Amino acid sequence: MGLDINVFSKGISSEVVPIIKKRFLDYNMEIEFHPDFKFEEKSDSGFLPIKIAGNKGFSKLYESIDFEIITGFELLFGDYDYETALNESNEWTETSKKSIISRLFKSEQKSKKQNFIVNEYIDSFLKNCKKDYLISWQTHNKSELRISLFFAAFLAELSDGVIYDPQNNRYLTGEEALKTFPTEILEYEESFTQENFKVEKFDEWR
Repeated sequence: MGLDINVFSKGISSEVVPIIKKRFLDYNMEIEFHPDFKFEEKSDSGFLPIKIAGNKGFSKLYESIDFEIITGFELLFGDYDYETALNESNEWTETSKKSIISRLFKSEQKSKKQNFIVNEYIDSFLKNCKKDYLISWQTHNKSELRISLFFAAFLAELSDGVIYDPQNNRYLTGEEALKTFPTEILEYEESFTQENFKVEKFDEWR
């Protein structure tokens, strides 16, 4: 089963890679990106391998894991245009708000257009976003959710971006995500028994 999340951002350069690594450490996770990762669209679109070494987070399930973990997620690069997204949001809202009766009689009456995609606060961030980073992960490796959500939160935090979580139909700033995600990650991980908490052992970079 695959899950995904979008980060809408002003744009990111390779200079942010060591900063994100430091932010992981701030949350008790010692990680290493694949040595070739530079956060460049032409070369880094696809699966991003990440090694979890040393401190692995705050879940007790990691305490009995005495090896380095290989994890990661799919990272896809795209463009984002606020006006296009706003128009698409209005088109969807107009269609969804039509009553059954108005559809039957083909009413020409239209709903009033929205001024925001989400609300004034979130849209103040979205208006400055030019890039769309799609992060996708699988559920068989239980460490992928942790790494994916924290990476998305740090990315949004460092670029004044916004996270869109389609699983829960919510928009979050980086600051909001870092208040919300740690608890949700912990609840997810601790819903498994130690036996069912599957992670993959790191061997070497490929």
